[in-house]
Amino acid sequence: MTSLSPIRLNKSQRGSALILTIFVLIVVGFIALMATKNQQKMSTHVVTSIMGTRTNMAAQSGSQIEISRFYMEKTGSCFVAGNTPSVYTFSGDGLSQCKAQVKCKPIGTLDSGRQVYSLTSTATCKFGTTTLQRIIEVGIRSDD
Repeated sequence: MTSLSPIRLNKSQRGSALILTIFVLIVVGFIALMATKNQQKMSTHVVTSIMGTRTNMAAQSGSQIEISRFYMEKTGSCFVAGNTPSVYTFSGDGLSQCKAQVKCKPIGTLDSGRQVYSLTSTATCKFGTTTLQRIIEVGIRSDD
């Protein structure tokens, strides 16, 4: 009877190729799993970074609206009795899940008699089950 394989293996070498193949498959599978997990972490990091930027923009927008109201209209949280905060709920494509709450408090008077205020803008954005918050504080002074 002739063997199909031209190479004769002794009994101790039989099955070693199968074990080597299984080992290589396990190593390649592990590397693929690690690459997938790394990609998932990177995707989560990018999405969180974008959401954080949007939340920061909402806080800046709230403080800018309040500054405009302060100087142009003489309205807003600085002119309300009881220090009631102004709340801005944004709509549209960019900040649709965000709102900003801006609170003004007087912090002193300059030698020239001008009043100095501190505006604190707290923005909150909800993205599914994730909620992010950013706080920006700005100092302003009265015109008169």
